[in-house]
Amino acid sequence: MDRRELLKNACGLGVCGCALSVVDAPEALAATTAQAPDQRLAFARHQVATMVAFMAAGSAAPACAEILENTGRECSKLGGLSTRFKGDPEGYFATARKNWGTEFSWDKERGVVTVAVAEGECSCPLVDNQRTSPFFCNCSVGYQKQSFESVFGRPVQAVLKSSKLDGSKRCVFEVTLS
Repeated sequence: MDRRELLKNACGLGVCGCALSVVDAPEALAATTAQAPDQRLAFARHQVATMVAFMAAGSAAPACAEILENTGRECSKLGGLSTRFKGDPEGYFATARKNWGTEFSWDKERGVVTVAVAEGECSCPLVDNQRTSPFFCNCSVGYQKQSFESVFGRPVQAVLKSSKLDGSKRCVFEVTLS
């Protein structure tokens, strides 16, 4: 796997880094997950988990959370799904629901979208599901912000309500339109 392919798969994962690739068809991703794991990837997951634990500790944690959030924003841009649905949130919801089982509820009066990622392990290829701290989910918060800002054409706030890395069955986000 070359760097571009890794970034495409890692950053195109969309909705929390917990959804499937927004660039490849679900069948293609399923075929790649059946292969024997590359030991280099296992090592990279271990190193990412260790790095995230260091980032979450101490006074630098807020700055590190911002870095992870900005990284998630870049993943959203790389995947490009949300830009295809600018001004069409229902189309964005329908595509993510069909392709990856992500559920959305939209309270239009309050301007709040709840995003519930499909059950199962975190599908971000950089995550070691047993070792990676939920602090890493700041990346997915950034992904949500960038995606919904692209879809709605205005700033949003995103909050992680539950995380697979914290023991929940699903990652759930609350996105508030400004």
